[in-house]
Amino acid sequence: MMVQPFARIALDDTRLTLTVREQEIIRHIAQGAQNDGIAYEMGISANTVKTHIGNIMRKFGLHNRTQIAILLTPRLVTPGPARHPRALTSRPVP
Repeated sequence: MMVQPFARIALDDTRLTLTVREQEIIRHIAQGAQNDGIAYEMGISANTVKTHIGNIMRKFGLHNRTQIAILLTPRLVTPGPARHPRALTSRPVP
């Protein structure tokens, strides 16, 4: 896979960290999820997902989802994706 020189440097820079949200989105991307599915699972809008993906790409000098999945998945440190509380639809029992 062709990676730009800036991306190589960024991937090696330990000061560049991923937020918990970014890590969650990367896990979803690595599983093949599209923006609408990620948004639903996380309880956020598809536009917010798109913004996070853009931030990830910009931060690490990447150009597509495949690069995100392959190059950033090894950097993940927290457990797999958890459903966002707003995505839960349970009602209190009377």
